[in-house]
Amino acid sequence: MRRPRHQRWSPVRLFIPAWRGLARRSLKRFRADLAEGPERNTAALRSILQRCARSEFGRQHDFAALARSRSLEHDWRSAVPVTDYAGLRDWITRVAAGEADVLFPGLPPLFVSSSGTTDDPKLFPLTRRQQNQALRFIALLTPAVRAGMLGGEDFSMPTSTLMVASRPGQSTPGGIPTGNPSGAGIRRISALAPPFWVFPPAVLGVRDYPAALYLHALFALRAADLACIEAIYSSHVVSWMALIGRESGRLVEDIASGTLDSQLALDHRERRQLQRYLWPDRARARAVAAALDGSPEGLMQRLWPGLKVLSCVITGAFAASLPRLRELAGPGPLFYTTCFGATEGMIGINIDAERPEHYVLALGAGHFEFLPEDELDSARPRALGPEALSPGECYEPVMTTHAGLYRYRTGDVLRCEGMAGRTPVLSFAWRRGNVVDLVGEKTTEAHLSRAIAALAESLPGGAGGITDYALWPDLERVPCRYVVYLEPSGAALARWPGTDTIAHRLDAHLATANPAYRTLGRANGRLDQLQVRVVPAGRFDQLLGQLRERSDGTSANQVKVPRILRQASLRDALEA
Repeated sequence: MRRPRHQRWSPVRLFIPAWRGLARRSLKRFRADLAEGPERNTAALRSILQRCARSEFGRQHDFAALARSRSLEHDWRSAVPVTDYAGLRDWITRVAAGEADVLFPGLPPLFVSSSGTTDDPKLFPLTRRQQNQALRFIALLTPAVRAGMLGGEDFSMPTSTLMVASRPGQSTPGGIPTGNPSGAGIRRISALAPPFWVFPPAVLGVRDYPAALYLHALFALRAADLACIEAIYSSHVVSWMALIGRESGRLVEDIASGTLDSQLALDHRERRQLQRYLWPDRARARAVAAALDGSPEGLMQRLWPGLKVLSCVITGAFAASLPRLRELAGPGPLFYTTCFGATEGMIGINIDAERPEHYVLALGAGHFEFLPEDELDSARPRALGPEALSPGECYEPVMTTHAGLYRYRTGDVLRCEGMAGRTPVLSFAWRRGNVVDLVGEKTTEAHLSRAIAALAESLPGGAGGITDYALWPDLERVPCRYVVYLEPSGAALARWPGTDTIAHRLDAHLATANPAYRTLGRANGRLDQLQVRVVPAGRFDQLLGQLRERSDGTSANQVKVPRILRQASLRDALEA
């Protein structure tokens, strides 16, 4: 098979054996550290304190003395209060203004933005040390775990990575570039131009997000031996496959002719760079056209018979897209969920293929404490070390990072699923602030997700019949109610009952998932029966497009559908 020029020969090939060995050693060391999780956690804190002792924050809180303490965990909790973004905002603002040695030594090379899915986007400094810790998990540990899950499959299997290296779009008042963490990491990796990527690295620099996804589709479809597809979220893969279906004619023509569609939003430089990697391939174009002409079931295996793994998050809010993805993928590929993290830092890594929703604590990525669920609203919640977590109980992680976050509340609520050695294994439960609480019922994303899954099973089309959903708290009527927007798959919609019937079923499923919804709201008339509104296919993709435009490209890889809508503009986009 003819290869793009960047794959035929690259000096990076010389380093792949060394990378493979380093990744395996790193995973072996990480697994051994699980038996000493509390000690490794304390060691990470001591290292952070030693490095940041001369910063203004470090001097104010006497990091130098703390780093020498024999009872570090106890003294740390006494010296520094648990905080949130508001508590660190002034410090971060000073760093953004160009003031050095405030939270850590020197200045950061980059500020990163959160996705803003559940609240306003926040800016965080990103140090090299913090970025290197994230890359340790992304570029070393997860490839080694995935290779082990595939029975020792080669690390350099042909791969498509549905990411874009969002360029820093603006600067802070102090002139420090702002961007997004995944884009920053991808830029560093793309400089090495991995020869197992089926696309040229120039694709990652394309400014227009829809054009970048089209290009990922074009180069992936050209590669008949594609073995791995990577994305952050499973919904991204489903949307990408929908794009392939919509643009099948253009894609097949581009493969056959070896050209780039003239309507793609590419500047002259981008078009010239990418054209170098294309040539006519009429045989592959015919094979792609034939595969796309069949049913959606097993489409990905028809396009790529050697597809072995889909690497993306498939749990939590993204579980709704999993049935559709399984239908498209067929029975062959393994699903691997990689890591659980946030803009603030890495929190966990999946090392068990049988439990994709379970993440072992990311030892070394920072220092971790945990607030018990029943104390989350307390003025001074009690903080526990990782060794004190109880299986079945929920906690909010508190992070101290290599990038100036000290005892920072992440906002995520995680469930302890057990222990790996002496290190907790966690799963996502819900996110603080993304809870509907109209009459004290406290409906979380997890409640909504379970109710939607139960509803889908009761409707024609089954689990794959609902491709996306979101909830709007309707306070404009008395009694107030929930309005749930559902996007069905095209095949399922024709066989669905009326929306009143669907709403009645979903109302019952939600009362089962969250008994307080029934007892505090529905049983006494304080909440009216929820309403269901069915939106056309592709409407949630349009919503994502609006969110990406609003983010100014700084977090295009991380933008996701908010399951609980807070802004009227997002509701209006679904109502359009």
